[in-house]
Amino acid sequence: MSELRWLVALEAGLYFSLVCWATTALWAAPTYEPVPFALALVGAATVGMSTCHVGPAFYASRFAVPGWVMAWLAFGYMEWLWGMGEDGWNALGWPRWSGLAVAVLLACVRPAWRVGIALSLALSVGILGWCLFDQWRGIWATNPYFGEEHESLLAFFTPGVLLAAAPATVIGWRIGKTRPEAKTIWWSGILGVLLPAVVAITAASVAADAGATLHWRASLFRGFSWAFQGYGRWNEAGYALSYGTLLAPAIISVFSLQELRSAWTGRRAMLLVPVGMWAAAWGFSQWIGPEEGFHFFFFTPIHRWWAWGVVALGAAAGLRVLFLPVSGKMGDYRRDSA
Repeated sequence: MSELRWLVALEAGLYFSLVCWATTALWAAPTYEPVPFALALVGAATVGMSTCHVGPAFYASRFAVPGWVMAWLAFGYMEWLWGMGEDGWNALGWPRWSGLAVAVLLACVRPAWRVGIALSLALSVGILGWCLFDQWRGIWATNPYFGEEHESLLAFFTPGVLLAAAPATVIGWRIGKTRPEAKTIWWSGILGVLLPAVVAITAASVAADAGATLHWRASLFRGFSWAFQGYGRWNEAGYALSYGTLLAPAIISVFSLQELRSAWTGRRAMLLVPVGMWAAAWGFSQWIGPEEGFHFFFFTPIHRWWAWGVVALGAAAGLRVLFLPVSGKMGDYRRDSA
């Protein structure tokens, strides 16, 4: 049970991180359109939980995961590490980025990753709490520079929520391999994906939207950085501290790669070598390549394709399980190769 709690905390770290905030809060306007925002958030979080946690968990409890799926997952995690490393380097500079990199390496040693996740979650909760306190008066304010039209929630915000959920797939797979009861899989999904998504994204979006309402002017970019406007030096220091929350998704990536590697033995493990080289080459090309824009910060084009593929695979896994009866212990069912 203790292991399950930490796996749930790993999933929560996906949403309590700057990776998620910069992808979702950028396009949300909860203070101007609260009902559409709430519907879009709950709907996207539910789909993310179903396709990136529940589906893979139920599938892994009954079937072996195909090798090509594991290779595809491994590539995505490797490439994502490159992407986060690039953005962290550009924003923090060499000294602070090196400190974060050392923390990630130390956290990769079990059970040290638990300490890293706890620190990252504590930091993210503190940052979100302070941002909400700092920008609270902007919830009831109005900004004359805002027009009547806002960015489409379906075009940018909802995809951002699903992109943030995709890396939880291997965590759900790990939970499913223990063959728990069906209700355990559902509750772990609610506590690890659905609830953290609703809480973290709501807090980040409200803080960013309220901050923009107070300080935004025409021709300036909208983004999560507006949540740090207010107390002079806090603007720079708070934004720099928010990059410390990258520790959680980095640990999730390394943890997932270790889980995938443990399932590969003998000659099959050699297939991970070209996958790693491919991910490294693509990540390096993204690092030195031109800027693409601000639609999905921390998510390169190939990672977005990877994430959508993961969502589709998770949905397919869930549909596959529907063809089998669901009752009692998951371990009562035969485990076949898919």
